[in-house]
Amino acid sequence: MTAALAHYLDVATRFQAAPEQASAPQWLKRLRADALGHFERQGLPTTRDEAWKYSRLGAIAEGAFIPRTDVSRDTAHLSAVVERLGLPGPRLVFVDGRLAPELSSVAGLPRGLTLKPLRDAVREDGELLESLLGQRALANEHAFTALNAALLEEGVLLRLAPGALSEVPVQVVFLTRGDAPVLSSPRILVVAGESSEATLVETYASAGPAGSAATFTNAVTEVTLGDNASLHHYKLQVEADAALHVGALHARQGRDSRFASHAFAFGGAMARNEVHAAFAGEGGDATLNGLYVGQGAQHLDNRTALDHAVPRCTSRELYKGVLDGHSRGTFHGLIRVRQDAQRTDSRQQNRNLLLSESAQADARPQLEIFADDVKCAHGAAVGRLDAQALFYLRSRGVPQAEAERLLTYAFAREVVEAVPAGPVRANIEALLASKLPGAAQREVTA
Repeated sequence: MTAALAHYLDVATRFQAAPEQASAPQWLKRLRADALGHFERQGLPTTRDEAWKYSRLGAIAEGAFIPRTDVSRDTAHLSAVVERLGLPGPRLVFVDGRLAPELSSVAGLPRGLTLKPLRDAVREDGELLESLLGQRALANEHAFTALNAALLEEGVLLRLAPGALSEVPVQVVFLTRGDAPVLSSPRILVVAGESSEATLVETYASAGPAGSAATFTNAVTEVTLGDNASLHHYKLQVEADAALHVGALHARQGRDSRFASHAFAFGGAMARNEVHAAFAGEGGDATLNGLYVGQGAQHLDNRTALDHAVPRCTSRELYKGVLDGHSRGTFHGLIRVRQDAQRTDSRQQNRNLLLSESAQADARPQLEIFADDVKCAHGAAVGRLDAQALFYLRSRGVPQAEAERLLTYAFAREVVEAVPAGPVRANIEALLASKLPGAAQREVTA
């Protein structure tokens, strides 16, 4: 057993044995204990594991990250950070993995929507949580999912009653202060009833000064969509330079449901984002889009999996990377079409733009097709700025730096424009503009 594995096993064991966990329901205790066993059996992944071949996990293995226990915080400062990040509408805010009620508000929550902390949901919706928690994101298949479940306490329940419609985005914001090596393990559970519709925005950001200590966020989101339900999901990851982030989203789609995932990774020393969508009913539609922008020595991993298990479903996927400095971006996208999934229509694209000689991009699009009546395609490309387009702009008096910035923005904008016009897109555009070459480098910090 490695020292890193022993550390995280000790952290989870101490958490489960803490006096304040004695009152937890038996089903939750079993879930945590089973997850701890799975984590011990699997151990921390390494580059020898095919699924983690390109991931740099050394800092997670070497860091003595532990959950935060104290709740003291500078409310005025954090409130300013939330306002700078946030959008109009209901939201729950967590600081270093702990709920911050004074920064949260569910005012304006549309009828038919329930948004509550997971702690409250365990008490008030135990039967629902027992039936769904851990059913999409399986602890026996993923070491970091197992670690998240072993420490399961904080998080969010978003529940949509059948027919409920929300035009206002629901937000969950996770802030880290960077004043200690904190481990945060949020779990988000989304349950959308038949013919319901909503937008969820997950934001991960730092609230400490530049040069803050490394933190480790290990997040899991589980989504269950009923028949004809629709969910637009946005993930904005803008954590500090030293932050480490592993996140996984697992969605199960009912008949004629629509799921759109838009993942934007701009921050962190190492960030890995996974999106898994499985069709459980015919006529479903899934869109998986992502944009990752790396600078310095950032390492940004992206892994997607689309499981076409039933007939007549459609999926579209576009991931783009913009990589500068010594940064590295990776994409591994799997589309699996099972034997009975006839009339599947699936397209996948990954494109990468390298802005320096030292930047790297790894692309691995993958198709597994076991049906014969399908339309499937995939592709990947890695390149640099178009020299002719750059010359054209320069010949018309555009300075070199501004010309490069315009062309880079044009490359990235395709993913941004897939987001409907409104406050969510405006927020994404502002974050992207701050990351492009020539921009004043600013983090979402004090």
